[in-house]
Amino acid sequence: MKKRLLSLIGATLLFSSSISPAYAAGSYLSNEPKQSVAIVASSGADSEIIPYADVIVYKFRLYKGVQQYRRWNETRGYWVDPYWIDVPGQ
Repeated sequence: MKKRLLSLIGATLLFSSSISPAYAAGSYLSNEPKQSVAIVASSGADSEIIPYADVIVYKFRLYKGVQQYRRWNETRGYWVDPYWIDVPGQ
């Protein structure tokens, strides 16, 4: 019984640590900070930044009382998703 309880607590902690702190704190309504992945290629005195992947950011809105999100490609300037998606668990 004690072993089962400890494994249940461990699973709960593992699941709760996978939730984004920004989402849990309620700051998900603002735009997420932009993060990009880049490789810096150095050739002598000059350094050149080469983009490794597109930068995708999540945009959130509240529409008729329902929280929704949509992904925006910052690198290429277009919507990744064709429509707004309801946030699960709302």
